[in-house]
Amino acid sequence: MQITRGQTILLSCLIGSAVLTAAITYVLVAASRAGTVIREQGPESHRKKSATPSTGGRAFLVTLALVGFPGSILMTDPGAVIGVATGLLTGLIGLADDWMKSTLRNSAGLKARYKLPLQILVGLIASAAVYRLMGDSTVRIPFVHATVDIGAWKIALGVFCYLAIVNGVNFTDGLDGLASSTVLVAAVCLGGAIWSAGAGTSLVPVVLVGMCAGFLPFNWHPARIFMGDSGAFALGGALAAAAIATCLEVTMIIIGIVFIIEITTVVLQVIYFRLTGGKRIFRMTPIHHAWELRGYTEPRIVIGAVAIGLIGGIIGWWAA
Repeated sequence: MQITRGQTILLSCLIGSAVLTAAITYVLVAASRAGTVIREQGPESHRKKSATPSTGGRAFLVTLALVGFPGSILMTDPGAVIGVATGLLTGLIGLADDWMKSTLRNSAGLKARYKLPLQILVGLIASAAVYRLMGDSTVRIPFVHATVDIGAWKIALGVFCYLAIVNGVNFTDGLDGLASSTVLVAAVCLGGAIWSAGAGTSLVPVVLVGMCAGFLPFNWHPARIFMGDSGAFALGGALAAAAIATCLEVTMIIIGIVFIIEITTVVLQVIYFRLTGGKRIFRMTPIHHAWELRGYTEPRIVIGAVAIGLIGGIIGWWAA
């Protein structure tokens, strides 16, 4: 079997992103002295993690720039360029958040009234780029294997998908190895869905798989480094933009079922808390913390989340 030029580029990006991410993460672990600031609302058991550095997201940003951009250009794939650029821009928002937490020792970081508008702006730019520059206003409907032209609503759907996945991944990043392993699964399945649907190249998912694979050995329990908001935002932004650029926004909701569950539980908890004057639906959110309070260990919760993500990912891959 002859390997095509495109397959060679994808394989090179997979290996390159894994090796570069692992190398940079190793350096960050060795050089970092500043620990992370654990949010006050988290489980008491997480206080011991305050000495763990949260600079891992920098490895993702460098890898996206040095591997993602050249790879997308070599593939002559404008959708991949948009995906990489979106991941970088979103990651920079997270980097500002991480800087405030580590330098100012403020567990709240960048306030939501600043963070959300910035996210909406990046989501608008990414969605508008697909709609205007790529001239694509269609969305693929899962299970029926058909595309529908929704016109300018493509931008609104793209922003919704972007916000849901970016913040879902960010909420998922609360246990050792949870975000990196579930994003790896989602990226594999999104790449497969793109390939099955013939919707473009799988360059962005391939780079994300490599980055997560290179980072996970350092992030698995007990974690030696966290990805921080810069990492979670970069992963979520690139993942969402790749789905938008390939018309798989709706399918991404299925593939990213773990992230949707995480963000939905948080939203429901906040709404119910405000409507009832302090009552809660769950003992703690994001939902993985509720399972912690039930006595489940971090690795067990992560494995369970990966299993759920794999089921959703396979269904989404097949449905595409």
